[in-house]
Amino acid sequence: MPALRIGGVATYDRPIEHLAGQLDVVGLRMPIRAKDGRYGLVLCFALDAVPLDRLAHDLVRVTHADGAIWLVVWKKALLPDGAWGWDEAQAAMLGTGWVDNKILSLGEQVYATRYVRRRRPGKREPISGASRS
Repeated sequence: MPALRIGGVATYDRPIEHLAGQLDVVGLRMPIRAKDGRYGLVLCFALDAVPLDRLAHDLVRVTHADGAIWLVVWKKALLPDGAWGWDEAQAAMLGTGWVDNKILSLGEQVYATRYVRRRRPGKREPISGASRS
């Protein structure tokens, strides 16, 4: 499945393209102009002021149901005026029904949080009352 990078940080483009086979790149503008459910990996650098609820909705919309979203935001101590921090980004993403399952520090300035679609637990086999003879 192809990957998508959103935002102006190109540092990870080559390794992502190598892993995914294809990497599309768009700017951090709403709405995200990409096909619904196309991407297995979405890496979004939300380092500027954007409407977070709309961003979260669009990230989920363009990501395949079995894919992952990595959302990168500033660390609290370095948060510029008008930019969103981790707490606000977390609240917006959890509001979509997707859940976080990893947090990664990408150096001294930013965090990346991985979000995946919430999985429903599988059905368990009923316990049989049959006894062994």
